[in-house]
Amino acid sequence: MAREDIHRDFEALVGPYLSGELDPESRAWFLEELRKDPGKEELLDSYRLIWESAVPAHPYDLDEEWEQLKKKLPGFGIRTLGRSIPFYAYRIAAVLVLGLVLAFSWIYVTRMTGMVRVHAEHDAVEVLLEDGTQVTVNRNSTLRYNRSFDQEERKVYLSGEAWFDVARDTSMPFIIDAGAALVEVLGTSFNVNAYRQNPTVEITVKSGMVALSSKEDLNEVIVMQAGAGGSYDKSQRQLKLIPSPDPNNISWKTRELFFDGSTLQEVCTLVNLVYGVNLVTNNVELSSCPITVTFRDQSLESILKVLETTLDLQITRDGDRILLDGEGCVD
Repeated sequence: MAREDIHRDFEALVGPYLSGELDPESRAWFLEELRKDPGKEELLDSYRLIWESAVPAHPYDLDEEWEQLKKKLPGFGIRTLGRSIPFYAYRIAAVLVLGLVLAFSWIYVTRMTGMVRVHAEHDAVEVLLEDGTQVTVNRNSTLRYNRSFDQEERKVYLSGEAWFDVARDTSMPFIIDAGAALVEVLGTSFNVNAYRQNPTVEITVKSGMVALSSKEDLNEVIVMQAGAGGSYDKSQRQLKLIPSPDPNNISWKTRELFFDGSTLQEVCTLVNLVYGVNLVTNNVELSSCPITVTFRDQSLESILKVLETTLDLQITRDGDRILLDGEGCVD
């Protein structure tokens, strides 16, 4: 089957997948396509946002769903469609409407559905949700949510990384759709790393309790308490509890960096991620030099000064690069 045909088949199955009516074989193929192609996963997220804002969650009524979908497009009347059309004609029409909706810009979608899309490109972005939950969206990350949560749950969609300080509400769980995994809490602070290109979804919990599950098997869940973490391996489809996660997992938010015998290359890699810079070492010997140091919310210049003094470095700037040079370590 040609690649274009596969893509069309995938889109044709989005509607049945969202309504929960795919047969086991089609569902398995659909989920495998999501796993192999992050682009399709992103497409599904977009469809899901429109679907959930346009149709009622309970009970399932295909005729009602079609009526709700038509209401989301003012002036979009198809008078030839009625109850006499066969069941699957409704489904095809619903998928076509979803496709038409997605052809509009996100500005239009936001106005029609109440959905908000926050994209942090070069700097982290602070977001305050209607329930009082505070979210810090890391660079190169996107958070999507409805301006008004429904009455059963508080749900947001994350692509990338974000820090959550969730307002406690025992009657309404807070759910994060992180692509391949779901994160559920009642009120706590924690970090979610769910960049699409990463092989795992990783959680680090600062306070409270967090539940992590796979979308493919919601019955398999791990629960993490404060000071612990967990991960979901996308390819192996495995959940893992991490009793003592690396504190540097949340350095981008806390600006606290811990190094204990770390190589200079490891230091540079983390500083680059946290401060959005490009530190480059000029030789292999220098890159492997060990260093033990802790930085607590210090400026980039202060960090460079410590590295310069500790390892006797020469630091120069070349465009957007910061070059670290020196003789290396003495054995």
